[in-house]
Amino acid sequence: MQTLAIIGSQWGDEGKGKITDLLSQKADLVVRYQGGNNAGHTIWVDGKKIVLHLVPSGILHPHCLSVVGHGVVLEPEAFMTEVNRVREHIPVNGKNLLVSENTAVITSWHKLIDAAREGQGAVKIGTTGKGIGPSYEDKIGRRGLRVRDLLNKDQLFKRLSETADEKIFLLEKRYNIKAPTVAEETERLWALGQNMKEFVGDAFGILQDSLVRGKKVLYEGAQGTLLDVDYGTYPYVTSSNTTAAGIHTGAGTLNGRVDEVLGITKAYTTRVGEGPFPTELFDEVGQYIQKTGNEVGATTGRIRRCGWLDLPALRYAIQCSSLTSIALTKLDILSGMDVLKVCEGYKVDGKIFTTARPGMDLARVEPVYRDLKPFKDDFASDKLSPELQAYINLIETELKIPVGIAAYGPDRQQIKFRKDYF
Repeated sequence: MQTLAIIGSQWGDEGKGKITDLLSQKADLVVRYQGGNNAGHTIWVDGKKIVLHLVPSGILHPHCLSVVGHGVVLEPEAFMTEVNRVREHIPVNGKNLLVSENTAVITSWHKLIDAAREGQGAVKIGTTGKGIGPSYEDKIGRRGLRVRDLLNKDQLFKRLSETADEKIFLLEKRYNIKAPTVAEETERLWALGQNMKEFVGDAFGILQDSLVRGKKVLYEGAQGTLLDVDYGTYPYVTSSNTTAAGIHTGAGTLNGRVDEVLGITKAYTTRVGEGPFPTELFDEVGQYIQKTGNEVGATTGRIRRCGWLDLPALRYAIQCSSLTSIALTKLDILSGMDVLKVCEGYKVDGKIFTTARPGMDLARVEPVYRDLKPFKDDFASDKLSPELQAYINLIETELKIPVGIAAYGPDRQQIKFRKDYF
């Protein structure tokens, strides 16, 4: 295969970062194609924890070019802070990190509006308050900044001036928040643009040229399928296309295809923020999974809600992104438990549904569970217990795609391949 996509198959936080990091060893380019610094990918290398938000997870491999595609919304200050943090581990420059000149920019106004809406609004979506939604709004409304605008001070001032009145009025009159002036925001963003200009370039052109020359490309998604703005549990979703469709609009492919689409899947299910969650556990079992799995958001520090594996939601995710295999992560967290269940269907008004559907009110469904024999593997060897093998076999049989990767810990050495990639 030449192209491989990493897609979150649940509500995000599935462990995409460590899988991307490992597969990046075989890739020439790693391309982030959507989202912003509301996503956090945690990678453990030799006992050291590295959290990435905007920089693609391939950055830890010297041979690899990490690309921030034009489908991303980028907060320049957060980007440079992250670059400098990564530089504590490895060199980072324009040779191994590239930002599309067409990437949308998050301004101070976007962040203030986002936080104010979430803090003062009647409906809580569960956003991170980092300006993601408002930035995408401006992009779709043809009012937004692009990274290339940061490199031309006159152009930057002009573009900011065109939309400033509405934003400043909203912040100061509606939310009673002091807003930066156009001049202040221009100076701040222009200075950041000068700091990051070595990374800015024609990412789309370089990606296309690399694909034509047969380079291996890994597409790195953020969040998860069920947070997709079109396919997810709307309105409790993110503001971008987290499914494989986002690759085509947010980065670019050769001949409109991706050879392999790998869905990263926790051995159980978690969700951060608001929104329906059919298999959520409110008892001591859910508390045990949360504590043992250290289920705390890498970006926000919020506690993740925990529940059993949801097969109807996964079947839907497979359809949304045409997943060809899955990586099953955090198996170690379930090992040694006294009870093990899998949701195999939803009961709605007396009818059983085996696959989630757009518009289905997941707050009303009653999960139908199958009890399984718990496994107690210590993962000291490559041999799996019959109980764990039965758990994996059930998932493969029900989902009709293979479990290509099994992960039982955060480090690179705790990931086992059951299928060849690249």
